[in-house]
Amino acid sequence: MIFIISILQPSNKMIRKIKHLIFSIFLMIISSCTSGENSKIPQAVYEKEQEAIEAIKAQYPNADFEKDDNGFVTLVAIDSLSNGELPIELQRFDNLKIVLFNDGSLSELPEWFSKLPLSEVYLGNNNFNQFPKQLLSMSSLSLIVLRSNPIVSIDDQLYFPNLQTFWLPNTKITKFPIIRQDPNSPAIDFHFKETLIDSIPDEISSMKIKRIWMSDCNNLTYISPNLGQQDSLEELNFSFHAEFGTAFYNRNSIPRTIPIPEEIKHCKNLKNLDLEYNELTSIPDYVFEIPSLEILGFRGNKISEIPEKISKLQKLRRIYVTNNQLKTLPKSFGKMPNLETISVWGNAISKENLPVEMFDIRREKKCALLLYMSNDKSYEGLPVSQEQFERGYRWYGRQY
Repeated sequence: MIFIISILQPSNKMIRKIKHLIFSIFLMIISSCTSGENSKIPQAVYEKEQEAIEAIKAQYPNADFEKDDNGFVTLVAIDSLSNGELPIELQRFDNLKIVLFNDGSLSELPEWFSKLPLSEVYLGNNNFNQFPKQLLSMSSLSLIVLRSNPIVSIDDQLYFPNLQTFWLPNTKITKFPIIRQDPNSPAIDFHFKETLIDSIPDEISSMKIKRIWMSDCNNLTYISPNLGQQDSLEELNFSFHAEFGTAFYNRNSIPRTIPIPEEIKHCKNLKNLDLEYNELTSIPDYVFEIPSLEILGFRGNKISEIPEKISKLQKLRRIYVTNNQLKTLPKSFGKMPNLETISVWGNAISKENLPVEMFDIRREKKCALLLYMSNDKSYEGLPVSQEQFERGYRWYGRQY
């Protein structure tokens, strides 16, 4: 441009006009491509969303917003909605994906809520007595969290083809919901801790499930054998009096045993099985037929022995058998190279009773051994030398 100007030899006044024109064109191009803070969101949309943000902020100063790389609002979070009403301005966010309205007094959703293009809904610790009907038509949802609501009922048949996470712990629901899915639907993570669900029905075979967490469900009396047909299942938690749960402080509860069907041994991808405080006197035989297991939890039972066939679980990384009736550990721990944690405090195990064979292994990543809750991490009393111990083990909490 400077070269062209110099050839034409225009006047200084003309040069200023040309420069001004070029600068004006530049501003027009920028303004057509930008919207305030971002270069990809249309100006009209930007202004509409900014007005909505300001209106919501005026009513809820603690409201939080997140935008995507293009500048569109994709997340709105408002804690403690004390008036029980959602801001109508939410409808102005055309790309809204996530809403977090926890710890408030919501008891119902407005009709327009079902029109929002949401993928994740967090409505924990509110006052919903029923499963919000507005969610039923939102097939785009991948995550629903309704924890700690007084919900007493839910439709027997729901259609959520994209659902991946369904969390309703600490509610009063009595039936395990059946989710209708499409052939390409993802497996679902169900979290129903401390609910009143009484059974896992046979219809469960119609779903793809990744995880079921139902600790402290005292009404549970039936689990369908069809659970064993779940190839996508990775985790099961059917514990009672969970150590870190609210039931830990209610040890007067009636002891229970979950009727786990042995068919779960056919779940070829099951990695985590937790059966805490189930009044078990032994580790069920079907456990040793699940070679995919990586984590086992048997805290607070009455188990007196870990069988030598535990070594059939060659992928096992962690085993928790605290507060049982063990007196020793199996020799075959020395044949399990992937073990990372052995937690057995709260048993009548002495170092002298540990078998030499369990130390006949060398691990690149040492296995943490939690034998006592006290700080007794000395090597005195072990049937092997410190050197041999440290080939495959370390005391829990001590790094090498």
